[in-house]
Amino acid sequence: MSGNYTGTKSITSLTSEQNMNRPSEVLTFQPLGEFTLPPTPADETIRRFAENIWRTLRREKEDPFISDDSLRIATTRKLNKIVPPPSCGPLLAEMKETFSDWTQDPEPAHWMQLVVLPPCDHSNVVRSWATEGDHVIIEPPDRQSILNGTADVSLPESTGEGVIVIPRLEEWFIRHRNGLKLLRRLLDHLAMMQRHCVIGCNSWAWGFFEKTVGADLVLPIGVTLHAFDADRLHAWFSNLVESGEAEGKVFRLNKNGEDIFQLNGEEGSPKSDYLMTLAARSLGIPWVAWHLWRSSLRLAPKDNNRIADQFPGEQALWVAELDDFHLPKNHVSTALLALHALLLHHSLTAEELSLVLPSVDESNLLVALLEAEFVQRDGDNYYCCPTAYPTIRQCLNDAGFPLDRL
Repeated sequence: MSGNYTGTKSITSLTSEQNMNRPSEVLTFQPLGEFTLPPTPADETIRRFAENIWRTLRREKEDPFISDDSLRIATTRKLNKIVPPPSCGPLLAEMKETFSDWTQDPEPAHWMQLVVLPPCDHSNVVRSWATEGDHVIIEPPDRQSILNGTADVSLPESTGEGVIVIPRLEEWFIRHRNGLKLLRRLLDHLAMMQRHCVIGCNSWAWGFFEKTVGADLVLPIGVTLHAFDADRLHAWFSNLVESGEAEGKVFRLNKNGEDIFQLNGEEGSPKSDYLMTLAARSLGIPWVAWHLWRSSLRLAPKDNNRIADQFPGEQALWVAELDDFHLPKNHVSTALLALHALLLHHSLTAEELSLVLPSVDESNLLVALLEAEFVQRDGDNYYCCPTAYPTIRQCLNDAGFPLDRL
């Protein structure tokens, strides 16, 4: 996802250039292939490049304004009050704006629309949009029926009124010798549709479907989000703070006491480079930035004279350094295979992972990935953690895996 993407343009409500020149209005999604990564602050680039050398040679570390060890970690319940979910930011409004005219057009130029989003979208933007719009959501069959061949495609009438939505196309397959048959049948049915239909798919799965089943021959050129840079994160996070328990509190960096939301003038950019660093680290993906930010929030120690003297009467929340993630040293190659499979499928059970990666002993590996916070578990299903996704993507790139495209 480094640099700019190039790709064939499709027709959208507004071009990318028009979108970015109208900051007061809700953006619309842009054509797939035009996603641009937020810039990285120069000092962050130097820091990450020299990180290992600094750890080895630097004997004394500059004292932070307030040490990480003295700060208190907030519970999930407390974080939900301070920074309430969901983690998808203004994307629901942007998706509504993107398709508002199209859903009302009785004879659209294209009956289908493809929305390709980055992985780790646990809020399920496409499903949330469909629910809010009271559209018809098509549920996928269970993966066991996909494997044994008993799953069938059951869609509403191919002509008629109302919008049909398939939130996650990746849930209609499993990477196995028997796992693509249903997806092929689904694409055949979709090709015959003459009613509004929106298909969501994560970017890793979409790249796989283009190569394996020629999905791009059936579905139109997709649209995707605009990257969340420092200014977009500032606007979104500020609104979140105002709607949560943290209204009136100041968010300060523990390393130097800077207010991460303070602007240079009324309409200027943030004084601190924290949000710029966060935008770059999160690859411009809103839910990744949201999870990284929440995971770095800390509560002040109950008694601290330095804070009281420097910021009298102020209620502050503290923002710690962003964590670095490291794969299990002795099992990097197998860990990457498992993480790649999870990105393709959005989620897998341990049994399903053993089917798509028969050479991997998933039991101990999943425990190690959970411990290292690369993976999280919900019931029997395992997912890649949003906070670890930038590291996962970089490791896959370094190992020569084919990458996604936005």
